[in-house]
Amino acid sequence: MAEQEIKKMLVKASEDVYVALTTGDAVRLEAGETREFPDYIAYACIQAGCTEVKEAPKKMEELIEETKEKPKKTTKSKKVEE
Repeated sequence: MAEQEIKKMLVKASEDVYVALTTGDAVRLEAGETREFPDYIAYACIQAGCTEVKEAPKKMEELIEETKEKPKKTTKSKKVEE
């Protein structure tokens, strides 16, 4: 038996959403959250008001790196006299 590749989609919720399907699958998305689902669940999320996202969400490590303050470089050194 050959395995089929499951197509996946990224969806983003603009408000809190709970989606339940007749297959027994159920998902909960919080406002602003982006998640990846198999396409049949993603289509149900889109029908419930979510939007499809074309780009991959950033990982937590990438977000932390972007928000870290970078050290300021000084061009001149000051001499301290006592």
